[in-house]
Amino acid sequence: MKRRLVRFRKFSRRMKHGLHIEWKETVEIPKLIKNKEYKKAGNQVLDIVKMTSLGAIWVIPGGAVLTAIIVKFSHKARPSAFHPEKKEE
Repeated sequence: MKRRLVRFRKFSRRMKHGLHIEWKETVEIPKLIKNKEYKKAGNQVLDIVKMTSLGAIWVIPGGAVLTAIIVKFSHKARPSAFHPEKKEE
């Protein structure tokens, strides 16, 4: 049981970190629109929607499990904050 609680806390911290990253990236949206980089701005808005929906699912009973499944297995539904880091060679 203790192992599951540790995993849950670790996942909760990752969710918090992901939300924080997406919040910081919202500042860039007006700059991107001003520079006519609409595709990047659209991707940022889509990431915000994904994180908001994951946060909303998290609140419902059993939502933590559903959120974990979405983040782990659905690569298209995964916000940019949860993409694995690419190692540069």
